Amino acid sequence: MYVIPIGVPLFRDGPQVSIQTDWRRAVELLRDSLGGRYGDLVLLSPWLPVDAEEAKEQRLEPLEGVASVRAQTLYDARVRARHFWSREARPLRATLADALRTAEVVHSGLDELHRPLTGMAFAMASRRGVPTVFVQDTDVVVQVPQLARPGRVPRARARVYTAAFEPLCRWCVRRADLTLLKSGTLERRYAPHAKNLLVFEDTSYFSHEIVDRAEVERRLATLGEDRPLRFVYCGRLVARKGVDVSLRILARARARGARVELEVIGSGPEEQRLAALAASLGIADAVRLTGTATYGPALLRRLAAFDGLLFTPTAEDTPRMIFDGYAAGLPLVASPIPYVEERARAERATALLPDDVLEAADALAALDRDRARLGELARRACDAAAYHAADAWYARRAERTHEAVDRARRARGGRS
Repeated sequence: MYVIPIGVPLFRDGPQVSIQTDWRRAVELLRDSLGGRYGDLVLLSPWLPVDAEEAKEQRLEPLEGVASVRAQTLYDARVRARHFWSREARPLRATLADALRTAEVVHSGLDELHRPLTGMAFAMASRRGVPTVFVQDTDVVVQVPQLARPGRVPRARARVYTAAFEPLCRWCVRRADLTLLKSGTLERRYAPHAKNLLVFEDTSYFSHEIVDRAEVERRLATLGEDRPLRFVYCGRLVARKGVDVSLRILARARARGARVELEVIGSGPEEQRLAALAASLGIADAVRLTGTATYGPALLRRLAAFDGLLFTPTAEDTPRMIFDGYAAGLPLVASPIPYVEERARAERATALLPDDVLEAADALAALDRDRARLGELARRACDAAAYHAADAWYARRAERTHEAVDRARRARGGRS
């Protein structure tokens, strides 16, 4: 068994368990890349009902019938932290102990400290000698202070939380048989502590799904026409994604004469507020909120009709959306959070926007005037797409996983 404790909830409707479409694809990619070497993939996760608000953020697909993948829902994801420790922690440890008895690999991360399912699973596996793959894709040490509400007390809580989180994450990296870290601040912070490190970007599209270069060139050929630049955002509509910032930038840029529009693909708790904000800014005719979309090649072809991916988060983030944009030939036009700056250095397919809304609006207007620059960035995005394709990435990941597991078994006197 290849056991994967995940902090992301699965969704239940009676006995049926469903998963968000991008997560289902990631699980299937992992399963296929491992080639059945460790048996079934077993997902251990908290759960939410299918009518929860979080279920509306992306389309759901049932896990029933997905070959060699099993799911076990553990506790209601809405449980308060104090009730988690008083009611759920003991049975959770028993469930994890039972799973570890037959686990050949435990693939985990460190999601949070209040309800630390993934951290508990990793620690138990490491102490019992089960080979471990530790995965961390968001720099919590950077993100939590950025998301803290204004005020002395929230900021003090953020400092306490990160002071507790960072050494625990470092401990996991030191113990893991294979550590997977997203590039950027995570790599710089934890690479010195990892005994076996693979840096990753965690993409979901296949090489054969990359939008044809000729189709991208046909779009680029229209940049000189008298038409608006069409930007897109594709993802969850939650406050930290900063889509409201994008709307304010768009409004200011249009007031300066820029011909720019934005389509927002996705759903979430911010959806109604964003629609109201677009109306209040007088840009309702230039902003379309089109709801959720199923992840797959049809979505990539849809993205290819746009001119750039507009991303203005309010805190550190590492979205796969950036690479989906590359697969559709879209340059990234984004605020300068550390991960975006890393992408700008790595692929040179990014136009960095200043943090100030007025200055960002000027930068967006400058892109409208200098559309040839947008074309150059788009071509670099195309160049980056093949390297980051999921089939190429998962092949590298599977090879390193097999090597790490074999090495761990030999060191612990087990079979290889």
